[in-house]
Amino acid sequence: MRTCLPNSLCRIFLLSLACAAGAYGQVPAITSGGVVNAASWSSPLAPGEIVAIFGTDLASGQQSATAPLPITLGGTSVSMNGVSAPLVFVSPTQINAQVPSSLPVSGSSIGAVEVTVTTAAGTSPSMLVALTTGVPGLFTADASGCGPAAALNVKPDGSVSLNSPSNSAAPGDYIALFGTGFGLAAQQPPDGTATTAASTLQTVPSLFVDGNPVASLSYSGLAPGLVGVDQINFQLPAGTRNGCSVPVLASQTLGSPSVTIGVQAGRGQCSDPPIQSWGQISLSNVDLAGTGTTGDTFSASFPSGPNAQPPAPEAIVYAPDWVGNVSSPIRALLSAVPIAERTCPVPGYSDLSAGAIQIQPSSGPAMVVQPLALPSGGVVYSEPVPAGFIVPGSYTISGTPGSSVSLNAKLVVGSPIQIQTPFAAGTVISSSQPLTVQWTGGDPGSLVRVALYSEQATGTTYSYAYADAASGSLTISPTCTGHSVSSGGNGVVCSFGLPLSSNAEVSVQVMPNPANATTVVTPGITGPVQLTWEYSYYFSGLVLGQ
Repeated sequence: MRTCLPNSLCRIFLLSLACAAGAYGQVPAITSGGVVNAASWSSPLAPGEIVAIFGTDLASGQQSATAPLPITLGGTSVSMNGVSAPLVFVSPTQINAQVPSSLPVSGSSIGAVEVTVTTAAGTSPSMLVALTTGVPGLFTADASGCGPAAALNVKPDGSVSLNSPSNSAAPGDYIALFGTGFGLAAQQPPDGTATTAASTLQTVPSLFVDGNPVASLSYSGLAPGLVGVDQINFQLPAGTRNGCSVPVLASQTLGSPSVTIGVQAGRGQCSDPPIQSWGQISLSNVDLAGTGTTGDTFSASFPSGPNAQPPAPEAIVYAPDWVGNVSSPIRALLSAVPIAERTCPVPGYSDLSAGAIQIQPSSGPAMVVQPLALPSGGVVYSEPVPAGFIVPGSYTISGTPGSSVSLNAKLVVGSPIQIQTPFAAGTVISSSQPLTVQWTGGDPGSLVRVALYSEQATGTTYSYAYADAASGSLTISPTCTGHSVSSGGNGVVCSFGLPLSSNAEVSVQVMPNPANATTVVTPGITGPVQLTWEYSYYFSGLVLGQ
């Protein structure tokens, strides 16, 4: 598939503001939080990407540059950790620049870069901005970072055109997306210059269309002819639904806001499917074992959108069988510098409201949970409840009369367990020995899920298995390959399907069997509303060794 750009799309990337020219007089100043990815308007930044810097007195006037980009433009320069940044555009209130590719980053960790702007009037106070290896941002047709993507349709005959609601792609067609911040290429061109041919990225991002992962990308690399711009080419999956605003998201642990593309079988003008909805309500107790920290939480959501359906449940696999090497996003990505994550609303998608929700236990006072507004549209419910609020028994859950969701349901919470197997911090779990967890308590028919997590710099993977709560224990045995040294082999290698880790974790969860899940029909919701409960126990600081 071609990787060149038509002139009409190139214009999208000339990000500039119409600013009145003025004379130097004031020292430049960067707005707080005003250094962001030029496509998504978010941070962290990544080496090699194009950024937008917002502030005051950043330049005496408006001026643009072409490749090779200069490090001084109209008397303005930008420094990032002491390294001069190539400049695309300067104006009194905005600068577009390329993050130097030489800035050091480590794995998926988040560091910091110190940004300053210098003019004839002086140098701005420095601004600390989060920096990591790659955080994709996708360009949009109006350069706002939200809405229709700056995307190309590529038909089987090789013709190329801009994707839009009136010019939708058909499933099976190829699409090209453009962004910045995907990380460095295997053959990174010098800063301020563009590659003239295909140049693949060091790390291939994950791409999701309508929430579903795209199995493979036909190209993931630099966009030829454009400085700091990345390009993804992929084939639109055959089962992709019709729609004028089908969401697309690129991710490398942290990801872009969702942008949209038009999809229509037969191409041309798009049409949207009916809006559907479903719901989930949960009472959960979390015990961070060994820390003395526990917490009870009520959560609920009622997503709606074109053909919206509940996600497929996790496969229930009973020990001694287990499921291995499941990818999980990094659950706690720490940064000493604020991260400016952004969420874009997608037309047609929302989370419906039941108003204020009251939770009445079988004994004791009720609790009221207020809806929390979401940047993407609609509301969600997530609030701690008093310690000891979640106990075995019946809870009546009701919404506010007159709300879009007429909620009135009953949730019966089962019994917790008492874990008998010690997992003190520093405990070594051997990949060559079975892992057994024992407990007392629990209700017959409830499930206990044990998961072993291995955390690496690039992400977290886990393996898991289930057992009936009445069994009192769960054992999973590693898979071993090879032959023993005594029999002439090179040794036996055993694994739970996970890489060894000095930062492992065991989680134990008690929950109802999904086959017996409580669901209710709720006016205002087209699909089922599932009610569930969970007791979770986490043992962290473990070592997964050989």
